[in-house]
This record gives sequence, structure tokens and C-alpha cells, in this order.
Amino acid sequence: MASQALLPRLKVEALSPQLKYDCCVVGIGRLGLCFALTLERIGLRVCGVDVNPDYISKVNEKSLKSDEPGLEQALQESSNFHGTTSLTTGVQNSRIIFILVPTPTDGGKYYYDHNILSNVLVQINNLEVSDKLIVVNSTLFPGYIRRIGKTLLRNCSGCTLNYNPAFVAQGDVMVGYRTGGWFGMVLIGAEDEEAKKILSSIYQRIPRAENDADVSVCCMSPESAEICKLASNCFRTTKISFANMIGDIADRSEGANKFDICDALKCDRSIGPICMTPGYGYGGPCYPRDNKALAIYAKAIGIEPLIPVATDSYNDIHHEIMTEVQEKLNKEAYEFHDVTYKPGCSVPMIDKSPKLEVARALAKKGYKVKIIDKFPVIMEVMKEYGDLFEYETCTVNTTYASKNPNGVY
Repeated sequence: MASQALLPRLKVEALSPQLKYDCCVVGIGRLGLCFALTLERIGLRVCGVDVNPDYISKVNEKSLKSDEPGLEQALQESSNFHGTTSLTTGVQNSRIIFILVPTPTDGGKYYYDHNILSNVLVQINNLEVSDKLIVVNSTLFPGYIRRIGKTLLRNCSGCTLNYNPAFVAQGDVMVGYRTGGWFGMVLIGAEDEEAKKILSSIYQRIPRAENDADVSVCCMSPESAEICKLASNCFRTTKISFANMIGDIADRSEGANKFDICDALKCDRSIGPICMTPGYGYGGPCYPRDNKALAIYAKAIGIEPLIPVATDSYNDIHHEIMTEVQEKLNKEAYEFHDVTYKPGCSVPMIDKSPKLEVARALAKKGYKVKIIDKFPVIMEVMKEYGDLFEYETCTVNTTYASKNPNGVY
């Protein structure tokens, strides 16, 4: 990565000559702060908004500590980024408003809980701002922008509401934003041509290392982008379940080798290498819930979601098969290393970790199971599973990533 002084700078005067900031990012948690600092590094004047005053103080003092790789360095190097607890300050003094607040799963009508996002839009509407480019970066249930978001902004004349979800993974967020996400695609659901032009120009200026692959900036309507975001993740989950099914078939076929089979399939250009290595199933904060969300939406509009349902079903079956394989080893005790939701994850996230699914199943059957990982990960496992496992801390994980180059279980 080039030094900040050498980075090409966006002509901010063209965006907002009369405003203090070019954009504000509402919600500067782990993802939002990484995104805000990425925007700052290309020359934009950025305001970050968060409700926690202590957190904002640490951000502005550049004393924030984070296990997200590259975040602390980017914060230290920033010169045109400022945090505030005032949504009014950020919104009124910016041309572009990015919103990156949590939309957790609640299992309700829209599957994702949009309450925090909707409250932000209501607050923006109460300010009666005009001529703003408002961009939602949080994951949405299809139809939110048109049916709910636009309605909540009814008093904001000349404002557009757009959708720009990120394909980044915690533990690699800074790299993900720089490269357009794991899979080289920036998705922009733009309400009009001006929004499309401005957002595209921002992403095209994000600097990349020489060995980074080109990024495709894909523009479409917000409604299309809502579906496309889910479809992208769900296609990968389908590939993971398919590769694991082929692997399970090979394991029960004399003379067959699942890795040889899947390595050959990777060479098929209509299939490709990503997510085609047999191993554990998929987990994490995005894949399982996006798959279910697409199925729920399809069902709601009269489309039978056979493929995402089958993908989820086989992921569960594969956990059971892997548990049976472990049982046949007839061990007195089992050890599981590197149990975050993906191999070698640098942050302690265990959301629906496939390894922990197998470990839990074995422990429930009465086997002694030990979890060996770094202390922060051990603490997260303890919070969820308590005394179900035995625990041992280590300083360096024996990572599964070398056997699984796709970076997924």
C-alpha cells in the first residue's frame, strides 16, 4: 500500500464545497470505522457518528485499541476524520450519509431487525435535510428501501436513498474494503444517475496494491441490489454444501479421493475454485442468515426456495456426518483448535462456528471435548457453552486455513 501522502486525492470541492465534511458514516463500530478510515485515505473529509461518547473520545484521541488488523494504524495515520455523537452535526455538514448500523436477525416478518436503521432514518427525516445522498450499507431484507426507507424520509426533499452493502469479513475488514471485498465486487443500488456516478467514482479511487485483482463496480436499482447481496452469499453457501456433499460421497466410495475430485472441479471454468474445497460446513455472521433471508423472501412472493433450503439442510447434515466420522475414531477425548467461524480469524468471533457445532454434538454424546485456542476466543466459547467443554489457551493457533485455501469451512 502506498503511503498516504502519495495516494490520489478525490476532488472534494466537486462534492461539497460549502460543507465541513464530504461524507459522514453513521455507526462507526468495527465495520463502520474501517469504512470511514478507508474513505478518509482517498482524500475525503469524513465525520463518524456513534452513540457512545467514551468510544468517540478514544477515536478522536486516536487511543482506540482494536484487534482488527490495520485499523489502529489507519486511525493513527488519519488527518481528515472526526468522530461525534451528534447525528445532526454529521448529517447537516455532509453531502453523503453512509449508514452502517446493526441489522441483527430477529426471525420476524422481515427476518432482519431494521429498528436501529429505521430510527436513524426517522431522525434524519426530522432534520428535514435536502439534496443529500443517503446510502444504507447494512444488510437489508429485500423491499426495505422502497417500502419503508423511502417512506421514512418523506420530508427530505431532493434526497436519494441508495443501497451499498459490503462484502467484507471481520478479521480482514480493512483489506476487504480496499479490494472491494473477498470476491472483487462492489455492489451499488443507486436511485438515480448522480448517485451512481458519485458512489462509483469513490470506489474507483480506493487505492489497491499492485497484486490486488480488479474490482467490478456493479450498479443497479436499490431493489435489485437488495436481492443481489443475498444471492451472492447464497450462491457461495450452495457451492460449499455441494463440495461437502461430493466429499461425503467420495469418503464412502472405495478408491475415491474427495480432494482430487474437487481440485478437478475447480479447474472447470464454469465452476471455479472459490468455495470448492471439502471440509467443515459454513458459519459466521452472514452466510447462514443471508441464506435463510433469501428463502423467506422468495416464499413471501410465491417462489419456492428449494435451493437455499437444500443448502441449509445439507450444511446441517454435513455437521452430523463429520460428527459420525469423529466418533468412528474411537477416541477417549477430542481436541478442537482454531474454532472461530472461519479458519485463522484474527478476531474472536464464533458465530455458528462449524467446528463448534461438531464439538458440541460430540460433547452432548458424552465424549470429553477440549477447545484449544487463544484466550479471547476461549472466553467467547465459554460465554456460549459454559462447562460443556474443557479449555486450554494457546498463543498461536494450529490453523485449518492451509488445508482450506478458500478461507471458509
